Amino acid sequence: MKKTVLFIIAALFATAVYAQSNLPIDAKTEKICFRKVIPTEGTQDEVFNRIYSNFMNSYYKSPSTILQQNDGRTMKGKHQFQLDNGDPVKSKWPWITYYFTIEVREGRVRYTLTDFMQKTQSNHPCEEWMNKEDPLYQPIWDSYLNQMAAFGEDWGQKFEESLVPEKVIIEEDW
Repeated sequence: MKKTVLFIIAALFATAVYAQSNLPIDAKTEKICFRKVIPTEGTQDEVFNRIYSNFMNSYYKSPSTILQQNDGRTMKGKHQFQLDNGDPVKSKWPWITYYFTIEVREGRVRYTLTDFMQKTQSNHPCEEWMNKEDPLYQPIWDSYLNQMAAFGEDWGQKFEESLVPEKVIIEEDW
């Protein structure tokens, strides 16, 4: 009985600590997770090719180097971005690695951004920044979380824009 009560209290405390951020948290893994299903037009191959040519080639410098899986239905990759800590020396700004998955099905596409980790000698999950009760808490962590939220929204918006099929202009023969 005591274990059950302690578990419920711990769960409520963890929910209260994580609820302070505007980042989406996966209920199963309790990790930051940007995920969305988008309805699309076209066949599965057309949509997959559109994603690769319109999004991957424009958003990433070298998509073939970051992709870990590309089987025509699913793309999985690992990439990184840098946060701004206000210091003029950009080399001191933290790097964040993340994993993305793009799954293409007939009539819909789902993307997932997850496993955000701060690159250091030993990687630290970014979810640690949400705990304001941590004795090592620093106010700059709130800025980092806001930047990560902006990154996820920007990534999703650019991805959705790339899914819109190009309009085909039919030339008239005279």
